[in-house]
Amino acid sequence: MNKTTKMTLGLLLVTLSLASCGGGSPAPATLPDNPATFTATATNSTTALLNWSAVSGASNFTLERKTNGGAYATVAANLGANTYTDTALTPNTSYTYRLKAVNSAGSSSGVERTVTTPAPGDPDFTLSAPRSVTIQSGKSGTVDLTITRPQNPEGTVALSLEGPDVGSGAGKIAGTFGGANGTTLTLSVGADVAVGPHTVTVRGKNGAVEKTAQIIVNVERWLLVDDDRSSNNWPANDPNKPDSNADTFSRAAMQASGKTFEVKVVPYSGSGQDKDEPNGPSAQELSRYSGVIWYTGGTIVHPITDTDRAELAAFLNTANRKLILLSPGFVRDGATNGGTLAAPGTAYQPLVTGLLGIDKVAFPGSAAFTLTGEANTVMGGITVNVASSVRGFLQPGAGAQALLREGTNVVAAGKANIGATSTSRAVLGAFSLGHLAQGDAVTVLQKLLHY
Repeated sequence: MNKTTKMTLGLLLVTLSLASCGGGSPAPATLPDNPATFTATATNSTTALLNWSAVSGASNFTLERKTNGGAYATVAANLGANTYTDTALTPNTSYTYRLKAVNSAGSSSGVERTVTTPAPGDPDFTLSAPRSVTIQSGKSGTVDLTITRPQNPEGTVALSLEGPDVGSGAGKIAGTFGGANGTTLTLSVGADVAVGPHTVTVRGKNGAVEKTAQIIVNVERWLLVDDDRSSNNWPANDPNKPDSNADTFSRAAMQASGKTFEVKVVPYSGSGQDKDEPNGPSAQELSRYSGVIWYTGGTIVHPITDTDRAELAAFLNTANRKLILLSPGFVRDGATNGGTLAAPGTAYQPLVTGLLGIDKVAFPGSAAFTLTGEANTVMGGITVNVASSVRGFLQPGAGAQALLREGTNVVAAGKANIGATSTSRAVLGAFSLGHLAQGDAVTVLQKLLHY
């Protein structure tokens, strides 16, 4: 054997040895198994929902369908997901589906499921919602919607929220649907949404059938006007530190009521008893709020200035506003006959009589007394003791309503449907909130908030 022959045989042996080891070539692929689970459900008379489990080694799936014993036809191939919705089916018809797992070696034998579409149902529905809901600025509230379906319903009602104020962000009202039936609507009001009513529309859609329901979202933001000339009202002190009983009690009542509120502390220089010093918030400042609680404590000399009266009138002439004015000193300034009921002074009549609905006022001075809630009003059932302090008496006029009495004398009254648009309401209380026990003061103010 020559040298050339030996080299040739050597190369042949190396080649055979590599071939016996596979030479790096991939092993033949194995056919995938069928899915372990495969379900077919008729969701309505023309639609079927198909779901299946994943298969190890499968790259995709092929779905086939046949009817009435006919041949299978491919519905969808190269399916990567494990679900498929088959539409445009014929009502009241039996369909058999076959699902195959696929890879490079081919497809599995296939697994079959049969489903029968029902007879056509009725897609109609009714949709209703509460007429209105009150939500505090920067907070959320819920309403329950009602959807009524016929005895043979078809399809699912999808809900959405619409309106110029609907959206996301501090200046919008956002809505989400939840609950067991998806009919609990949570409305979240941004902190910068203007106070007052906002109309939102709930739209329900089921195929070609659409229904709507409107909800008025009343957005509230309250202002506490701290005008009782206590220590925190002096410019040299910190206005953010409530120091009087009225300061503490009013803030506690607002927090207990879940109200969104801000505080305006009226500074007091003590320079004298000028009728226009100091002024409280302007009408422009007040316009940011749906409600105002203005209290003056036991101050009896011009706590509500001439300018304040004009600003409060402008506030109440704005639509959907509410004022709770707790000020025996205001009643004293308006009284014209001391402790005997008489028409208020001419300068006070536009606000006291024209808007608050009080025909006569009196200022009997100081005493310890008991306040009793007027029956059949928001104050009904209340009896609270008041430590010795100043108070006033009121005679409500037409349309006004007594709320609290000291014996037979009215100490607090309210009137609704007032102002330029007849949509505002107001309460005048001629007593000092800070002279009640804290629990009583909180209860009284909480109830007045519901007037």
